[in-house]
Amino acid sequence: MEKISQIDLSTTLAGVKMRSSLGVSPHNLDKPWFPGTKAAELFKKYIDAGAGFIYIPAIVPGEPSKAEKNLDFTTLFENQQYVGRWLKVKADGKSVMGHIYTAKNLFNFLPWGRELIENIKLYLPPDVPVIAQVLVHDVDPEKWAKHAEKVASLGVYLIELNTGCPVGAMSHIDPRKLPPEAKWGMFMGTAPEILLPVLKAVVEATHLPVGFKLSPEVGYPRMLYVVEESVKVGIRYVVTTHKYFAVAPPDIWNNGAGKFPALDSNCLADFGGPALRLSMYKATALVSKYFPQIDTFAGGGIVSPEHVIEAIMLGASACQTLTGVVCGGIKFLSRTNEWLYEYMKKCGYTKIEDFKGMGLKHLQSSTEAKFRYYVAKPDFKLCTGCGKCAESYCPAITMQEGRPVVDGRYCSCCGMCNFICPVDAFKYVSRG
Repeated sequence: MEKISQIDLSTTLAGVKMRSSLGVSPHNLDKPWFPGTKAAELFKKYIDAGAGFIYIPAIVPGEPSKAEKNLDFTTLFENQQYVGRWLKVKADGKSVMGHIYTAKNLFNFLPWGRELIENIKLYLPPDVPVIAQVLVHDVDPEKWAKHAEKVASLGVYLIELNTGCPVGAMSHIDPRKLPPEAKWGMFMGTAPEILLPVLKAVVEATHLPVGFKLSPEVGYPRMLYVVEESVKVGIRYVVTTHKYFAVAPPDIWNNGAGKFPALDSNCLADFGGPALRLSMYKATALVSKYFPQIDTFAGGGIVSPEHVIEAIMLGASACQTLTGVVCGGIKFLSRTNEWLYEYMKKCGYTKIEDFKGMGLKHLQSSTEAKFRYYVAKPDFKLCTGCGKCAESYCPAITMQEGRPVVDGRYCSCCGMCNFICPVDAFKYVSRG
């Protein structure tokens, strides 16, 4: 593909330049990837496919056990370590990813993180920064600060605090009995009195830009309060979503048992995939609109190149995806970069900043927006005459001689007909 030199796919997050706006989300591998030499082989594939950055997931304090060093999975399974399960939940032809893990430690110990970074640097381009994700199984700000300082010394460019991981909550089904350590991760993200002292301590302990992962469990509008207070302590960027905390549907043909493979129980789990995208848009848009002094790092449900553009138009400085790689393979990264280049060329954009945040000017409350009194009109070049639009409760649509007819007296242009229509055959036109 012939390149036009003036089109620049690079972006900047918290003052750090990246060759592309898309990379792979941090993911702790419930597979025998570690130690770092083996994991680096996977990360090299991300780099070769055009990733704009590399994430080192969940670096935790401490040393690996003997079983972990030897990758003795028989022993690790017996102790419920590195035990993960994936589940596909289908809804209307789309899949939501469920994930459960009972890991006592499904993370990168500091020496593994060091080994992984050293191996990655052997082939790391200068415009592909390394982001280190920090996680401490405690709520003590001083412990987070000391550990973040050690991680920063490994030669990374950015620090992200994993305050969205659901493991701490996943291990306990009765919230009334949650121990203090369960408040790290997702629960920390919903508890400002615990989260903010940790953020402040880490910012003060390291010279690197620090960001944190916003848990979807914090909800709206509380999420804006959390971000507002994080700005005051020096946070430079916010990752705008993480997986939901949920329960998978029971198997109705097996006495309500769980559906996870090789597991009868239906445990608390995190859920991601395409369903996360709308939550990501919400957080990306609102954080970008109200706190332009920090950067938003969009992640969650990105499975097509268009989703990257949409997130950037809602203010994201960069985007991360795991769903896109799981569903579309590692080449999803290169395909997205190529699509993004062609999109910018077609639209006349030369750099990401040309369209970053463009959609925010259209972000309004429903009481501010102007609703046009249009009417639905079927396009008979598309309509198949299936009649589904007339089977709902809309009083305006009836079937006549195998075709839908809209009575304008009862049509409010609500859009429900096109939601029902399997071929999007309805248009909305002026009544004039």
